[in-house]
Amino acid sequence: MPVDSWFPLAIYYEDLPDAAIQNPALLAAILALEASVQERRNFPEMAWTGDLHGIHQVHLDDRFAWLVQQIETHVVQYLQVLGIDLSKVDLYIQRAWPVVSRHQQEVGVHCHNTAHISAVYYVSVPQSGSDESGCLAFIDDARQNEVSPGLGSENTDVVAEWTSFNQDQALYPPVEGRLMIFPSRQRHGVTLNHTDDVRVSVSFDIVLTAAAGSAAGAYEFLTPPPAQWRRFSSMTAAET
Repeated sequence: MPVDSWFPLAIYYEDLPDAAIQNPALLAAILALEASVQERRNFPEMAWTGDLHGIHQVHLDDRFAWLVQQIETHVVQYLQVLGIDLSKVDLYIQRAWPVVSRHQQEVGVHCHNTAHISAVYYVSVPQSGSDESGCLAFIDDARQNEVSPGLGSENTDVVAEWTSFNQDQALYPPVEGRLMIFPSRQRHGVTLNHTDDVRVSVSFDIVLTAAAGSAAGAYEFLTPPPAQWRRFSSMTAAET
């Protein structure tokens, strides 16, 4: 009685070999950036995220150069695994920001609608490898095998055993020095940090566009490269 599993979600991860050397400087830079922000825009139960506080371009900060290089290398490898012809696309880091999670803080479920590929790198993780400091949770909205809607809810409760065929989420405990890459449209969140220490990570959003000089028809589903865009002249005049 074979049962095939199709349409899998591809989650890429790699433990970076130089992490132990690079992480102390990354941690110091991130905590300095957090300390430089005067106004707190996150609720006390939510992790501090740089993108909500005007710190969303750390990919342009020389202190993060090593990490940016790792992102570029591993995103390319991820796309190769997915079978993408890299000669036909250009890749851009759209934004990158630090995330600092303290005791009993979490990141709500969300997705990154303005990007195509997202990544997270764990700089500092208390109890690395356990779920105590908060797992990265991927939510299955498609529920391909839910033959009757709501079978796994509290009201019906007819699932005898949770397996890879009926799970509604996948949990990844954070590992210090690990890089994870996934589709930006995949809804995800981070569970509560139950430890008394801080968990620190850096998130990246990457965008694919058509390669410069692409053949006719390439722009049907791929955004033209930004170098070909033209900003409204009226917008420029309005700013002067």
